[in-house]
Amino acid sequence: MGDRTEPIGTSREIVAADGRRYAFADHNCFACGGENPIGMHLHIELGDGTARARWVGGEDYVGWSDKLHGGIIATLLDEVMAWAPSSFDSWAVTAEMTVRYRSPALPGEELTAEGRVVGRRRRIYEVTGEVSGADGRLVAEGRGRYLGASPSEKASLKDRYGVAPGVGGE
Repeated sequence: MGDRTEPIGTSREIVAADGRRYAFADHNCFACGGENPIGMHLHIELGDGTARARWVGGEDYVGWSDKLHGGIIATLLDEVMAWAPSSFDSWAVTAEMTVRYRSPALPGEELTAEGRVVGRRRRIYEVTGEVSGADGRLVAEGRGRYLGASPSEKASLKDRYGVAPGVGGE
């Protein structure tokens, strides 16, 4: 995906344009949650319409013939693609996603996943993504549509994950 943007936050904490801080580490998401004992525990860097994560899959994530399972690679890709709309004050979920696998990934190999918003129509975000191996080869690429939360859902999420001023160093 090439060009990098300056990080604006992470999957653990975002500071909104109005200065309000949101913390996400206290949830059970398989991909990025801090409380899931069997999860991937991804730490995602957020940029302007972008998201990026590095991850090393262990033997527990192997599928056929000592390769990382394709579903795990798809999860890694989906997660960065779902986080990419965050800079638009959007809390997005997957509506549709396609994945094309290009080369296998091995357990113990550091993978880099990147997602980028390439279009938007109302609450629907068009997002592309790639997973690359430690040597830079393309492991998988994807494209998807992600649905941003409705105004009422977004307000509820902000109430749930918002951190009171003065908590955590502000």
